[in-house]
Amino acid sequence: MRRTLMLLATALTLVAVFLLLHLLGARQYVGALSGTREGGALGLVLGLLYALAWFGAVLLAPILLLAGLAGASLQGAPPTRRG
Repeated sequence: MRRTLMLLATALTLVAVFLLLHLLGARQYVGALSGTREGGALGLVLGLLYALAWFGAVLLAPILLLAGLAGASLQGAPPTRRG
């Protein structure tokens, strides 16, 4: 059960980090990675963080979410005690 919760929490954290960077406006600095946009060192860092967060939210989060849901469904209900 602990592993399932960890997978789900990680997936939600990846999406939350991506949304936070998106709301802060880091998307405009992604062009600094290809050298087509001015932004200095801060723009390069924000562009790199945004790109990594995007890949995490789009590629890793769905895999982790599905693995967590599959693990939860395979564990089944806890056994009941008859008394």
